[in-house]
Amino acid sequence: MEFIRSHKRLLAIFGLIVILLLGTLLLLKHVDNSASAILEARITADDDSGTSFATIYDNGKVEKSRSSQNKKFVKPIEVDPQVFVEHTDKKNNIYLTVNEKALRKNKQVSSDENWVKLTKLVAKRSKHAIAMLSLFKLGDDYYAFLKYNAGLSDEGSLYQYKSNLTKVATLDSGKISGLKEK
Repeated sequence: MEFIRSHKRLLAIFGLIVILLLGTLLLLKHVDNSASAILEARITADDDSGTSFATIYDNGKVEKSRSSQNKKFVKPIEVDPQVFVEHTDKKNNIYLTVNEKALRKNKQVSSDENWVKLTKLVAKRSKHAIAMLSLFKLGDDYYAFLKYNAGLSDEGSLYQYKSNLTKVATLDSGKISGLKEK
């Protein structure tokens, strides 16, 4: 008899735990759905074969969206990956520096000192060769889309720059060819 009562108690406790877990998951799903759209991106395949559109939310979520052909997107300023100089330390760790002379040749980048600071910060934080760096300015806000030349991954990350870099979102593939505020 005692065995049955202890089994019933264990089942009740287990049931309560399951209910609490399900409630927590539902609450987290609801919180996730309350994210606000902050940016809209025009995404182009790396080989320029196709274009799609995505909405970027403040929680980092990226969702495909309908075509926004009529909306004006800010085009990127492309930074030539050759401005990044790759070095290896004694422990074979890779780090990057910026060739200032090569960077200053890009008049679009050198026209705004924030672009120069942003490019140097990207180099300083990077541990892999950079395949692509695209810069955007939306109003007073600066953004950088960064893709590394590292392995099989085709993902790229969008960062916001305000004296430091804050990751906004990650794209699985393609590149951001236009950006606008939502």
